[in-house]
Amino acid sequence: MDSLKFSSFNLNKEVISSLTQCGFTTASQIQSKCLPPLLKGENILGLAPTGTGKTLAYLVPIINNLEPDKHLQAIIIVPTIALMDQIREVANDLLSNLSFPTNTLKVIKNKKDYNRSDPSIIITTLSQLKEVYSHYAVNNLKYLIIDEGDMITFDGFNQELSILKNPINKGIVSFFSASLNIQDITKIKRFFKIKNVVDVRSSLITAENVKHHFVNIRSVDKFQALKIMLKELNPYKAIIFCSSKKELYSLDSKLKKDGIDHLLISGDLDKREIKQALKNFADPKSHLLIGSDYASRGLDIPDVDCVISYDLPSKTEYYFHRAGRSGRFNREGDSYIIYSEDDNISVENIKTLLRRGVNGDLIILSKNGLKTSNGPYVFKNLGKKDQSNEKLQKQIRHAVMKTKSDKVKPGYKKKVKKAVEKVKLKHRMKIVRTNIAKSGGNAQDYHED
Repeated sequence: MDSLKFSSFNLNKEVISSLTQCGFTTASQIQSKCLPPLLKGENILGLAPTGTGKTLAYLVPIINNLEPDKHLQAIIIVPTIALMDQIREVANDLLSNLSFPTNTLKVIKNKKDYNRSDPSIIITTLSQLKEVYSHYAVNNLKYLIIDEGDMITFDGFNQELSILKNPINKGIVSFFSASLNIQDITKIKRFFKIKNVVDVRSSLITAENVKHHFVNIRSVDKFQALKIMLKELNPYKAIIFCSSKKELYSLDSKLKKDGIDHLLISGDLDKREIKQALKNFADPKSHLLIGSDYASRGLDIPDVDCVISYDLPSKTEYYFHRAGRSGRFNREGDSYIIYSEDDNISVENIKTLLRRGVNGDLIILSKNGLKTSNGPYVFKNLGKKDQSNEKLQKQIRHAVMKTKSDKVKPGYKKKVKKAVEKVKLKHRMKIVRTNIAKSGGNAQDYHED
């Protein structure tokens, strides 16, 4: 889909002017597809990679359709405090150029935030939604947006979701996410009664201007490899992601020991600490942030030109969120994946990324530096034995040993052949059951004759 100017949509002239003053003239793909239905008051399921402009996709219709003489007209539900602050900044920038009262937008993080103000837009968390309903009249509600929805609906909030029954029936609940599989899309559509699905992920795995790099560190120690990368790449702003808290704090300790300046962000930190870390990282003098996958979702961290996966997450989708921290707002970015060909887990994770359509180059790291290969990376077997095949061979050897005897008896070869075939059949059946289970079926429904 060709890029469209915001002026080509049915927007108020004042809103177009405000967007222009904020530096937004051309709509992204997700914005271009979401604006028409949302402006008409239809609800949608919006799916797009991180960093492609989902926030403006729903903020612009909300602000455009605000009626000054009415009270609360939109509620935006988000999973984290940091994302609240990010959305507030974008919304306030747009509203500052328009003739709305200063109390038009309100962010509610806890009970202290309730007062007698009469906002038109509220940004809050699902856990605070019940209190919002008790403090404010919701009769004129036009939009209820759930942003980064997969983090909310699949993280044990089923009881809180029951309060959405009325807006769901009115057809005003829209759901935005960067990652949902086919089964989850079906569930969300059914639960929230959404008919319109806007999915631009097939053409944008991550932002188009993010380049992916597979860094094979071979026998070099992982931390030493990271130091070599940071020295050679010399990024302006880099985020290093770790998949576990143990790995994160271990890296933190090593960086401190080597006197490497950095900041740390993790979901278990105090809210003030997170806010301060993000504020400090925005300083031009700060160049390195390490974090868990908490930092990969819903945080708009400006000027990040480099993302490094110290290890790969168990869930492939999290990698896309990580990579999407760079290359934001049409800037170029790079995503580096550290792996060793001796680590079977990381090798399999990389194969999964390649199957998902991630195109990248191969970088060989040595103590002398980085060497980039020519052309896109095609993953090879690396000369490693297939573990499942090795296990099968072991089972075959065991079956043969059981049929052996000191004296060769008639039909011995047939018995060995039969034993081997039995082991192979059992192995094949196990693979079939596993594949059925992975595809969402019930392995118990599969019967052997």
